[in-house]
Amino acid sequence: MLIVLLSLSGCSLIDDDLSVCGVDCRIDYQMRLQTNMRMTVTDKLHADSDKPLADSLANWLAPIFSAHAHDVELSFYSADDGLDELKHHSTEIVDDQSKTFTFYLPRENYRHLAVVNSMDNGQIVLRGKEHSATYEVATKDADTLQSQPTAIYTAREQINAAGEEDSYVFTVNLYMASSAVALVLYDGVDAMQHIEVYLNGTASGLSVGDSVYTFSNSCPVRCEQVTERCYAAVSLPSRGKESALAGAPKRTGEVADNYWQLDAFVTLPDGTITETKLDIDYPLAADALEIIKCSVQDDGSLVPIENAHIGATVLLDWKSGGEHVIDI
Repeated sequence: MLIVLLSLSGCSLIDDDLSVCGVDCRIDYQMRLQTNMRMTVTDKLHADSDKPLADSLANWLAPIFSAHAHDVELSFYSADDGLDELKHHSTEIVDDQSKTFTFYLPRENYRHLAVVNSMDNGQIVLRGKEHSATYEVATKDADTLQSQPTAIYTAREQINAAGEEDSYVFTVNLYMASSAVALVLYDGVDAMQHIEVYLNGTASGLSVGDSVYTFSNSCPVRCEQVTERCYAAVSLPSRGKESALAGAPKRTGEVADNYWQLDAFVTLPDGTITETKLDIDYPLAADALEIIKCSVQDDGSLVPIENAHIGATVLLDWKSGGEHVIDI
């Protein structure tokens, strides 16, 4: 009976060494969305003729720019011993814009990392969870990615719980790590038999611990058809100004000033395909929505409208790689 009593009373019998005791850590998680999506759509698509398209695009983007958290991955790493090891991990369902959890943790200082909305994303994976320095949100291995159906949010916070207080309270702000792009077409849309649109130049990974994006495995993202003349995609951001100025490597053939690209392949009624590469010379930032407007010409090429920061390269009668006509 004495042994059972001692085991149940635990820390209350130890006056000097509190390091073996646990402590309640209440953590308030808040989703912080910085882009007003509907205002951006209205500002870019303000003509009366654009209203049906604007409404459709806003409805398509609403689940992305909602600051809604469905699931959250919570990881706590040792911060004092230099080992940077995972000490506690849990996956919680939130289904709200904010949530409070209380964790009973050993009295230590922690490096706390959080990732929201990875469970149903399907286009990203979480890697290297064992250490905070290797923890990464990475796009899955594929030749072409689909648009992400959820917006990824991340956070990092120091949880200092090594003192003698009975409990601790922390606030963790989660910020959007995803971006969205929409291509809106005008004029010769009826002349197109088919069109495919791809987003290029976006990140293939995000280091959760320091918010650094990586591009080693960047691949195209297929845009979804929102309406007959609107195509959109959700992805990780492009390179920022700092990485571009530092001489970050670019895709083969890419002009140094370009940050990201939209590739459109228009099939004409005669079966020929026109490729237009739209090179954008400003970054696609996290938590951003970019709407690109173009006019469709008779030859299937796209000409940017109302944006001097876009260059267009056109290839008529485009043939996909690996297709050859062989005389027999």
